[in-house]
Amino acid sequence: MIKEQVPQATVVSPESRAYQSGWQDGRFGQPGTFAANANLAAWHDLDRLAYYRGHRAGRRVRQMLRGEDISA
Repeated sequence: MIKEQVPQATVVSPESRAYQSGWQDGRFGQPGTFAANANLAAWHDLDRLAYYRGHRAGRRVRQMLRGEDISA
């Protein structure tokens, strides 16, 4: 019988340098795709995930302050 493995939830700390860097880029940086984001390429493994999550949170703040729909 094959046991199904449940992936562990990855905890990303909002206090990490990678998260803070991503948040600032998402909030104040130029809009664009991650394919062209040199800042994301500088991080590795879990730091890359933290950067991405921070970027997403910063982008949401930017959108909320502009009155854009953030439901998507």
